[in-house]
Amino acid sequence: MAAPTPLRFALTFVLVFAVLMGGFEALRGSAFERVVVEDVILKPTVALINAVTPAEGVRLEGRILVSPDGANLRVIRGCEGIEMFVLLIAAIVAFPASPAMRLRGLLEGALLAYGLSVLRLMALHYVLRYSPTAWEALHGLVLPLGPLLLLGLYFLRWTAAAGAAPAGAPRAS
Repeated sequence: MAAPTPLRFALTFVLVFAVLMGGFEALRGSAFERVVVEDVILKPTVALINAVTPAEGVRLEGRILVSPDGANLRVIRGCEGIEMFVLLIAAIVAFPASPAMRLRGLLEGALLAYGLSVLRLMALHYVLRYSPTAWEALHGLVLPLGPLLLLGLYFLRWTAAAGAAPAGAPRAS
């Protein structure tokens, strides 16, 4: 393996990110994209909202979380959280680590990114329904950046563990 450099990391990251995002964009409107967005992200979000707050009575119509009072959350491109997964995958692939550490990083990180995506959508629903005056600030700044910050902190923690010792090397006590 070539010696890791910041330039190599950056170039690999950009390339992997571009390929993955380009691939997902090419699949927009496909059955695969519908399954990922609607079945894997939005349906569990609605189910969790209704489990946590049964009186909400939210239902999913396409990509809209429909509330009985008309506070409907339309989940458009970029709001479903796919970019978080792609950023994480690109960063982990670009970082010099053993295959086992990469797999661990991808699995743990995917669970975190998924949970953050669902929680973000839930928060957006509650903000839209109960505090619409806070919508612009929370939707445009806090709720997109918060999950990215947490995912970035996870990546930093993972890189510290992945880079702590080369694969197979003994660890100092």
